[in-house]
Amino acid sequence: MTSAPGPVGARTRQHIDNLRGLACLLLVLYHVVGDDPRTGLTVANGPIRLLNDSLAYLRMPLFTFLSGLVYGMRPFSGDSRRFLMGKVRRLMIPLLVVGTLFALLQAITPNAHDVVRDWSKLHLNPVAHYWYLESLMWIFLLIWALDKHQFMDSARGFTAVWVTAAAVYLSNWGTHWLGLGGEIYLFPYFLAGLAVARFELWQVLARPWVLVALIVPAVAIAWALGAPVPDMDRRTAGVLALGVLLCVWLLGLPFNLHWLTRVGKRSYTVFLFHVFFTAATRIALHRLDINNLGVHMALGLAAGILGPMVVDAVASQYRWPALLLLGKTLHRPAAPHPAAPSPP
Repeated sequence: MTSAPGPVGARTRQHIDNLRGLACLLLVLYHVVGDDPRTGLTVANGPIRLLNDSLAYLRMPLFTFLSGLVYGMRPFSGDSRRFLMGKVRRLMIPLLVVGTLFALLQAITPNAHDVVRDWSKLHLNPVAHYWYLESLMWIFLLIWALDKHQFMDSARGFTAVWVTAAAVYLSNWGTHWLGLGGEIYLFPYFLAGLAVARFELWQVLARPWVLVALIVPAVAIAWALGAPVPDMDRRTAGVLALGVLLCVWLLGLPFNLHWLTRVGKRSYTVFLFHVFFTAATRIALHRLDINNLGVHMALGLAAGILGPMVVDAVASQYRWPALLLLGKTLHRPAAPHPAAPSPP
């Protein structure tokens, strides 16, 4: 059984929510612009395409790093049934409900990309960005097994697990089915976040010399790798090192924005629902014959953030919507779950 780390102050929690909010902005922007020149705003080249592709170094790694960090604040405490059922409720129920709803809407939307072709394999072959939920579920299953047997209680054991995870990551093994490849890709970042909480590295990261020591090699690696990411599988030692360094650096960077904290507190709902609002905004603007790229980005980003926050506020008031749409407990539907993905 793993004991929880020392108490974490409200200021640190606010900073975590700030980073969750930042991760939400990066994710929503990614889907507003489009993951390739055929989707979203169909931007083929230029600074916006360059920025959107380059943020792959940070986008999903940051979400997963924060998930590991928050898990480390309230780790597995010995009740396997409660832990595993909580993850099924929080991750799998919204996957099946919201992910399926998205697939259905995508199927009836004209000219939609990546429409489900074989409905018998729905969610076996993950739908859109909901692969993250399946991958995160695998991560929590693995973390449960490791922490149940106390493999990562010591720095030596933890290091052995991280090195093994990194080696599997670098093997480029994996499959898209059931999000298994995503689990391999994300696991080292989750462990990095967990290490910060488990070994109480908060104060060390806040020191100015540490921030400099982190950002200098990060810039050097980014320069060596170039941008955008040449390999969209992003499974190289340089990319892994850069992602971890940037996540840790952001955690140590002292910034707190109230509005970003509000977004971060609802990061899971933003992850689940932003695509509904960004797509609807894009379609509406095209029908109004508004094609200005700046207008599309600004309104799409605003809709992708504010729309899910409204969904969260409304659904959290009712037991069944809170469960089915957000994975929140029936008994306290408005309470945030500490190990929710930081979305992703």
